[in-house]
Amino acid sequence: MTHVRSILIYLIGIPIFLLLAGITIVLSILGGSYRFDPLIKFFCRLILGIFGIRVDRIMNGHLDPKRTYLFMCNHVNMFDSFVLNGYLPNLTRGVELDSHFRWPIWGTVIRKFGNIPISHHNTKSAIESLKQAQAALEDGTSIIILPEGHRTRDGKLRTFMKGPFHLAKNACATIVPLAMVGAFEIKQVQSLLLRPGTVHFRIGEPIPYDNYQHMKVNELRDLIREKIEQLMVV
Repeated sequence: MTHVRSILIYLIGIPIFLLLAGITIVLSILGGSYRFDPLIKFFCRLILGIFGIRVDRIMNGHLDPKRTYLFMCNHVNMFDSFVLNGYLPNLTRGVELDSHFRWPIWGTVIRKFGNIPISHHNTKSAIESLKQAQAALEDGTSIIILPEGHRTRDGKLRTFMKGPFHLAKNACATIVPLAMVGAFEIKQVQSLLLRPGTVHFRIGEPIPYDNYQHMKVNELRDLIREKIEQLMVV
């Protein structure tokens, strides 16, 4: 039954995604993705609904939609981007693995959207990507970065990379820890099966730069990991 349901959802959801992806590309050409950000957020929420995913947003901390933040979240499945971009109130862009930009359709969408590619194998290129993210933060665009770098295989947090925390300190950014709970039960990286359900999207207390400016990168990494783990507790 799960297999049949998954096939039906994909048969309905993929054509709609392709349609919305095409509209997003056209909008980015006509007026830039920033201008149409509210509409794109609506598209993200619509796609989640079509794939049978409900989102319960839980605000443990207050977010000012006009402020700039560095959002850090656990990485679960291919729907993460839709949850993050659809349910964060701020103008956001993501730092995303460079190989994703070579994917058909999706690569064009995220490039036009304004996401920043980052390499896990070329240190020089990765540093340049983090500089781009820093410039975006300083220009008033909130950045989403997933410090694990890869999707979880067992629902637990993977090892955090150091790059996001160098970015935080260099940009003097206010960090907001986030957690998606229930997403692993809906879709796992090793399987195409979908089990419609609810993602509990938890938004933690913002951590201003003054609170961590004297920490070493390793200490900051451990702090944010601890904050995200606390948000993941059911």
